[in-house]
Parts: sequence; structure tokens; C-alpha cells
Amino acid sequence: MKKIGLSFATILMSISLAFSQPVSDMGIIPIGVTLNSILRLNIVKGGNIEFVVNTVEQYTNGIANSPLYTTSFNVSSSIDFNIRMYAETGTFISTDDATNAPTNPMALNNLGYTVAYAGTGGAVNTNWNIPTITAGVPSALENVGGVNITIIQGIDNAAAGDIIKNAFDIEWELGTAVLTSSMNPNSLLFESYAADRYVVNVLLVLESN
Repeated sequence: MKKIGLSFATILMSISLAFSQPVSDMGIIPIGVTLNSILRLNIVKGGNIEFVVNTVEQYTNGIANSPLYTTSFNVSSSIDFNIRMYAETGTFISTDDATNAPTNPMALNNLGYTVAYAGTGGAVNTNWNIPTITAGVPSALENVGGVNITIIQGIDNAAAGDIIKNAFDIEWELGTAVLTSSMNPNSLLFESYAADRYVVNVLLVLESN
């Protein structure tokens, strides 16, 4: 009888141990992160600038910048960026009288520009370097054989952001002959251009820093 009781106790203990054994399993959850690069430039105002020289005073002293002669643009970017700018051709091209193009083309350096910060939440020399602000004088439009001129240089780990932060103005001026700048030192009157409409395409190039 004692043996039967001991055997029964042993069976109960074995069943108890079987039920109390820990059970473990493992599930795998793959998680991926896809980062799509955002790099967009939008011209929001002044996508077509038209200077009209009507007076001798304008021929002599040029046309200064005003909101009428300002291009506003912004950048939305998930990465640091630079902006380069250049003229598509080496001179302004006459459109009304083709004979003026080869005989007396208008020089690009009659057109000057200054780049200004127009956003909020950023700061020049903290988020970007803007050469024309540093120099404090306008720069002449250039072609330089197709070499682009950097007008906004993003600072590493600081330039990326939305259109509120990355908003800029290009302030154009014509024939102002600012002697301390790279602009043409001669007036439009002195250069004696034929009456015509002269045009040039200016390209803005947005690229990763």
C-alpha cells in the first residue's frame, strides 16, 4: 500500500512538472525605413523680369532694384543644398533687329543682382553663405563659358528645411554702373546700344551640397 501511495505521488509530481515547464516562442517583425530625397525649387514671383529704358536719366544712371525687378523663390529640401546661377548665353540677344546681335550685343554685366534672405527660421552665415550679402554690393550676371556661379552655398547639416525657412530674393538692377562691383562701369548711354529688345535666359540650378 505504501508503494502504491508513493507511485501515485510520483505520478502527480510528474504531471505538475509537465504543466509548469516554461514555453517560449519567437516572432519576427521586419521594419524598413525608406527616405526619399526632397530637392525642389519654386519661383513664386518675378519669373519674367522686363526692364524698359524710356528716359535719358535711365540711360545714364540705370534702373535700380524695386519689387518690380525682384525674383522670389523658395527651396524645399531634405538635404543640404547649393544654388548656382548662370546666363544661358554669353550676351543679351537682340530680338527685334537681328543685325544688332553681331554688331553691338548687350553685355551681360550691365545686369547686376543681389541675393537676399526672405524667409523665417534661418540665418545667413549659419544656414547658408550668400556671397552678395557678404560683399554688400551687386554682382554682375555671368556666363563664364557655362560655369555656374554659386549664389547660395548651404552650410553642412544646417541648410535643409521647408519653404518657410528657405526663401530668397534675387534683386535685379540694370545699368547702374556700381564701380565697386563686377558690373559694367559704363552707363548704357556711353555704351550706345541700338534701340531693340535684348533678352537672356537665366538658369537657377539646385543641387545637393
